[in-house]
Order: sequence, then structure tokens, then C-alpha cells
Amino acid sequence: MFPVPAIDYFAGTYFTAETVQNRMSEADLVQEKVTQSFETLADENVDLWITYGRETTEIDEPCFGFLLGFDVVWPSMVLLSADGDAITIIGSHDAPNAEALDAYDVRPYEEGLEAEFLDVLSDIDPDNIAVNYSRDNNIADGLTHGLYHRLTDMLEGTEYENKLQSSSDVVSRIRSQKSPTERERMDRAAEITEKFLSEAADAWTPEWTEADFADYIHEMMRDQGLDSAWSWDYCPTVHAGGEAELGHTMPGDLTLPRGEVLHVDFGVKYEGYATDIQRLYYWPGEDSAVPTDLQSAYEDVRAAIDAAFEVIEPGVQGFEVDDAARETITDRGWPEYKHAVGHNVGRNAHDGATLLGPRWERYGESPEGEVHEGEIYTLELGVETEWGYLGQEEMVEVTADGATYFVKPQTEFRVLEP
Repeated sequence: MFPVPAIDYFAGTYFTAETVQNRMSEADLVQEKVTQSFETLADENVDLWITYGRETTEIDEPCFGFLLGFDVVWPSMVLLSADGDAITIIGSHDAPNAEALDAYDVRPYEEGLEAEFLDVLSDIDPDNIAVNYSRDNNIADGLTHGLYHRLTDMLEGTEYENKLQSSSDVVSRIRSQKSPTERERMDRAAEITEKFLSEAADAWTPEWTEADFADYIHEMMRDQGLDSAWSWDYCPTVHAGGEAELGHTMPGDLTLPRGEVLHVDFGVKYEGYATDIQRLYYWPGEDSAVPTDLQSAYEDVRAAIDAAFEVIEPGVQGFEVDDAARETITDRGWPEYKHAVGHNVGRNAHDGATLLGPRWERYGESPEGEVHEGEIYTLELGVETEWGYLGQEEMVEVTADGATYFVKPQTEFRVLEP
């Protein structure tokens, strides 16, 4: 007997038991993030946080992903206060999905949301209002210019029209500090990432090109219905030996020469949450031992990552973590790397908020941000050698008094044995 699918009367479609389970999981996640929001707003002395967006399949409001977990059609608002108010003003056709989250006082509307919004604002009576715009933090910049004008038009003539401020610090903490459901998903993504890399390395043959290695991983991803942590075309990024062109390049037709290094940068996205690690593989030459100079270069990279790991803890600023790694690698005679040593990982491989990077113009104020407990970062850098690029990237989780490795780190070359 076949299971009878349930009917989603509002969407006019059928959905399976698996879909129901996924919706329940999303509801758990949203409830966790709403609760986390109350605590964060109080810590940041923000009375009210408004997330205002519209049809999200076309113009994404990043915060709707964890505050609602579904795409909206009409303009919609989520309002969360430091006093524990959780309200969504949402189109009537989207309202059933919001009700199913069991996280909000849902206020459906038909013709427009302004009247309901002003009533809610009067009831909460905030002294300050955080909204999603930011010069440097992309995850807190979801309020479009047009909707900002709509919002200020609604506030014109009220006592709240001059009380808007950036939500950047609020969004950074809520998005970056992982809830239990988020952490579980990232744990699973990490397990899959390591498993796929291990299986690809076991299957590798000397005839494989960079593209062959990537194709093998892509096939496993397709079999399990998984997304890539960044652009599919160069996730994984694969560099075979010293002749490989470095950077965010697409895998090409190079094969790995004996006695050189295969560099792989890879991550999957599992139920909306990503991983991002880099691993190194050595194919021994006639002498099975790793050349002394190659081993020394590898140890220099590890030393720089270890230096960053020792510094990262709650309260430290992003640039301080980068300084520790940058000073270590240059003190060992290598040129400084031309990027940040690390970044947040979560809903994306590069997940905004505090950047573990230098205070360069291109990064704005992101390296000035503080690290918080419960955040997950990468630590990454590399050096160019005649044997290939020695790029290492580890994922670490910030604890109350330091950090732990979120994914078991690579501390020696992985040997390819065709």
C-alpha cells in the first residue's frame, strides 16, 4: 500500500512525509533563532529589530532564510523585540506557512501592511529600531533601497522616523552563533565533505586530470542530492602540481606529476549549511620520502595556522587573529598572503560578519568585529612551491575560552597510492 501524500491546500500542491519532516526541522531552527534574537537584542541594547523584504526568489533578504525558512511573495516583515515580542506581518497567502512555524504572532494582510505595522510599532514603542543595512556586512544588507524608502515613508510624521540604525552587529551574532539545529547540520556537512575527499583520493589514478577528480566528487554529490558550498563549477577547486594556475580556478586538464602535490579546496552544503576545507595530497616520487624543503614549507603553513588558532577566542578582534598568522608566515621567510586568514562559515562558505583579516580598504570594518562563542570560522593560508600550492584550510569552533577544531585538522600530507 502506497503512503497517501498530504495536500498543501494553500500552495495547491502535494507534499510527502519527508517534506513534512523537513518543515518540522525548519520550524525547530526558526524557533531557536527567534529565541537567540531576544538574548542578542538585549545584549546589543536594541529595542526592536525589523527584517523587511519581498519576493525572495528574485531579491534575497538573507535573514528570512533563518527567520522564516520559506520564500515570501508579498512584502513581509518580521519584528523581534528585546522584550520578547515576535511578530510577522505577512501576505495572507504566505501566512499559513508562518503559522506552521509556531514562532510568531502572525498578522496576515491583504491590501497593505502599513496600518498593522504602525499599530505594532505603537504597542512596542521602541527607543531605537535596527534594520538590515550595512556598508561592509553583506548578510546584514538585505533591505533594498526601494524598501528603505517605503519604510521611511511609513514612519514619516511619527515619533519613530529618526530612530533607525544598522542591524549589522545584531545580524552578525544571530547568524554566526550557531543554534543546535544549525550545528547538527554543519556536523553532517563536515562528515560528508571528509568522506567524499577520502573516497576520491582512494579512487585517484595517475591518469586523472584535475577535472576528473572534480567530476568524481560531483557524481557523489549528485547521487546524494547535495549542493556545493560555492559555485559548482569550481567546487571542488583542484590544483595538480607546480604548473597549476592558482586561485578560484576551474579544474582543468593537468595531471599530477610524481613527487608533487595535489591541492583540493572543497565543501558541501547540507540542508542549507556549508563546510569549507582545503586538503593536500602527495604522490611520492622514486624516493617515497617527502623532500625536506617541501616538508619544511608545509610545517611553516601549519605553524601560521596554529598561531591563529592560539589567538582566536571570544572578544578578540578579527584582525588580531590575522596578525598572528601573517607575522608567523612572514617571519619564516614567505611573502604575506593576499587575503584574510579566515571567515565565518554557516549558511554559506563565506558567511559575512566578523572577518579574520587585515585592516585593508577592501574589507571595510569587517576585521574590526569581535569573535563570539559559538561561531565557526575557517583558518586558511598557503605558500607557492615548486611542488605545488600548499594551501591548508581548517574549520574551528569558538568556545568559551578559546577554540576547538570543528573538523579534524590535517597535520601531515595525505599520500596518494594508485
